[in-house]
Amino acid sequence: GGARMEIKQVWMSQDPQKKSRYGLRTLGGVLGIAALVMLVSGGGTVLALSRGWFGKGVSLLLCLGAAALGIVLAAGLGRRAVRDTTVFFLAEGDRLFALDARRLVDQGRDLLSHAAAVWQTQQVLRRLAQNPRLPAGGEEIVQVHQLQEKGDHYVLHCRVYTARRRVLRRTYFLFRGMADQDALLSQLERRRKWTLHALEPAENRNPFRILLSALACCALSALCLLSHPEVGRLPQGIYFPCLGAAFAAGCCLVWFAVRQHRGE
Repeated sequence: GGARMEIKQVWMSQDPQKKSRYGLRTLGGVLGIAALVMLVSGGGTVLALSRGWFGKGVSLLLCLGAAALGIVLAAGLGRRAVRDTTVFFLAEGDRLFALDARRLVDQGRDLLSHAAAVWQTQQVLRRLAQNPRLPAGGEEIVQVHQLQEKGDHYVLHCRVYTARRRVLRRTYFLFRGMADQDALLSQLERRRKWTLHALEPAENRNPFRILLSALACCALSALCLLSHPEVGRLPQGIYFPCLGAAFAAGCCLVWFAVRQHRGE
């Protein structure tokens, strides 16, 4: 039904409008990040050994530094992926739809199937750029709760009506640079519903969670350092459990920081 609906206007990244390089950019970015992390970790180890610095937790610091670098670069790659794969449609009857093109493709459960899904998503974006139509996975935006400006993008909190006739809350990202972007912002503003509840922001617990995660990460990292074989202040048996727990706390820290940045 949605595929036969007349489309009046489409908003998407300028990259797919030319010729989507989503697959090449994403897979190349993943491989580049992995290679850089290995280079930093391995190169740092060789340098430390050659200068006699290796010891006293240097290996732990190298691993944590390489992991932090990988997380930062992966976050940037993820932002670009969201920018390339988010598409908005204005259809007949003044109906506004949003779509993440990645949801149209089975992402798979292993590396090879995920890589294939990335290339398939690129083909979906190219087809949409050449022949705009509304795929079955498009979600109709029926109410805009919040539209926040965040630097080079907007964070859109809305209520959508899915193809399976379900009403859900969604968060979409609208990056600057789309052609006729003001027209899309106007469409979203028209769907904003001001209510007393909306004017009273919900309690934001993200700062507390960020602080708690950061403290846990620091404390666990200190335990890792003290239990490292080169230091030996604590039993070595707790080194790997603390290292795993520190990584988990770091992931929580990143997740809550992302939620805070998105305004969720």
